[in-house]
Amino acid sequence: MKKKILLSSFLSLLSILCTMNAQAQDENPYSIDSLSPELRKHSGNLLSKRQAIFDIESLVYNLSEIHPNLFSVCGQGVFLQMRNQIEASLPDSLSTLQLFEAIQPLVVKIGDGHTSLHFPYNDVFKKDTPRIPLSFEVGPDNTVTVSFSLGNKIPESARILKINDVTTRQMLEKMLCYESGESLAFRMQRVRNDFPALFFMLYSADSYRIEYRDPDGGKFRQITLAPCPNHELFALKRQRQKPTVAAEESYSFRLLPKDKVAIMDFKRFNDPDGMKAFADSMFTTLREKKIHSLIIDITENGGGNSGVGDILLRYISPRPFNQYGRYLARVTPTTQKLMRRKQELGWYYAEVRDSDMIMPLTEEEGHFKGKVYLLTSNRTFSSASSFAWAFKMFDMGKIIGEETGGMNVCYGDVLAYKLPVSGLNASISYKRFWQYGADEDDIHGTLPDYEVPKGEALAKAIAIAEKH
Repeated sequence: MKKKILLSSFLSLLSILCTMNAQAQDENPYSIDSLSPELRKHSGNLLSKRQAIFDIESLVYNLSEIHPNLFSVCGQGVFLQMRNQIEASLPDSLSTLQLFEAIQPLVVKIGDGHTSLHFPYNDVFKKDTPRIPLSFEVGPDNTVTVSFSLGNKIPESARILKINDVTTRQMLEKMLCYESGESLAFRMQRVRNDFPALFFMLYSADSYRIEYRDPDGGKFRQITLAPCPNHELFALKRQRQKPTVAAEESYSFRLLPKDKVAIMDFKRFNDPDGMKAFADSMFTTLREKKIHSLIIDITENGGGNSGVGDILLRYISPRPFNQYGRYLARVTPTTQKLMRRKQELGWYYAEVRDSDMIMPLTEEEGHFKGKVYLLTSNRTFSSASSFAWAFKMFDMGKIIGEETGGMNVCYGDVLAYKLPVSGLNASISYKRFWQYGADEDDIHGTLPDYEVPKGEALAKAIAIAEKH
């Protein structure tokens, strides 16, 4: 998620394109307060068709009130026709998960990786929820393998071919309808991550006839398994996990002293103060150890606070830089209600000026003089992709890996919205960003200098670094 990106440090407000009448637009017909007593009541854990339609209309209304350009990818007519078809096909009663299944494909049509409904994990996976009695893993080549199964009925690393006559390829293609994003590669990454949850939603059954091949790729086998309670699957997963003493760090580094190379693992853009202390310590160590090359790995980084990236970029940029060139923001009464920090109503547009460029550190302040390599993947998104774009735009080093999942022109700075009846959570962008030097007519992710699969990027970077 893109958080506050320190716009005040480099963007000056150029204009307010229009001011809206707050009084005229302040009445939201789909707010919680507007719910009638009948719509507030749930029948057990199920929603009525009227309640589901109210939530759908609420979501569409708030999307239209918050998003800067809701129909930039999917035309208004197509979008609204799809909404009508969804509402007409609803059953008389449905669960929260069924509502998610019905309307997430509509949200995906918007084509914005920051705008999405969130899978209702807490509502769905209870102690005795029946699950397929195995755990999946989806590889970069989209092969689906077994991580473990209850009772070791299917061997670890066996490749799944079909379940109840549906091929894994068919499953993956269907699951794409439920993952938001600007690029197919990025959406496929999300499918791989969410495969177990989406499988439960789309392919739960009273029994599972599984066709698979042995781990060595040899013999074809078939087995039928009954569902198991969720708590049994979870207990086995927890039993197989390696013990950890602490949560994964957002950023860390290690040295390859023999090769005079350092590798920084950069998982999340968070904690600016932590990054300041970390960067100072890391670059001090690199100077003391006479490390000539730094590899920064953001292949698993989904973004966060872009200001954290600016702190690191000051150590490695050869000249003044900025991650963003301009932005557009839309603030309506609906937007205002969801904001933590209130902003005046209107459309805002701003561009970076020469005086707004961020200065790199001097050598005395700790600027790194060695070579820098950046590892990227289709999962590199949001502030991480902006970081990668600036890295390349300002010639900070070479990029190795895959095109980033985040685009050079994109929506971001999300607001959280909860559907009033079901409680489904949504995130909705209210800004549009152009990364520095980006062309509206040439939208794409940051392109690597050396294009290799994510799993090969680190080895490639080390090999290149060793030559310098």
